[in-house]
Amino acid sequence: MTLVLITITTLWGIGALLAFLQTQGKSLDAKLSAAYFIAWPALMVLVYINQPLPLWVVVPVMFGFVPWFLSGPHLWAILKDPSRSKPGEMIGVPIGYWQWGSIAAVLLGVLFDVLVPP
Repeated sequence: MTLVLITITTLWGIGALLAFLQTQGKSLDAKLSAAYFIAWPALMVLVYINQPLPLWVVVPVMFGFVPWFLSGPHLWAILKDPSRSKPGEMIGVPIGYWQWGSIAAVLLGVLFDVLVPP
């Protein structure tokens, strides 16, 4: 199973790096989308390797899947048409959602840490 995860992660990393290379000369939003496309799977591998971790760390990382899932189509769209990038958004998600979602995920993780004994 570990070998399968390493293979999938390696192939994903190569694809994500190729996507990141396509952002040369593009907007900051394109570069951030490509960086998130690379960073989130790497962070998930680190969480998997370093288990057990406190839930206030794991829950926000797991909820990071939603913007990661959207970052690929968003990156593709802004590479084709840079005008689709909007101010006040990061990776196609409004900054307010990032702020409140991050706070809520950490608080939910703290709540789970308190309510769910190890």
